Amino acid sequence: MKATLYMQNKKEPVAVLDEVTIVQMNDNHQKSPYRISFSTSKLNATRTMLELHRDETLRVRLDDGREADVLLQHTSMDSKGNAVGVLRVLSATLGNA
Repeated sequence: MKATLYMQNKKEPVAVLDEVTIVQMNDNHQKSPYRISFSTSKLNATRTMLELHRDETLRVRLDDGREADVLLQHTSMDSKGNAVGVLRVLSATLGNA
């Protein structure tokens, strides 16, 4: 599945996520039980460096139509040079993924 990441009140995407997986955490994460792991070659699709906006709420739009408010929880690089990371889902229910 693919997804697009937006900053609040912006129309252009800040990142295009090539592969996303929705993960539901165990009972220890009741406040925000969903995470979205991602892999992408275009983490910074615009001039905005996403890593500098870690504390800002972002909006993710999945290609199946679901949307959620998220925080960038972790980013790194894989052995092929792609950005990989985890988004913490703050709102919306992404169940039945």
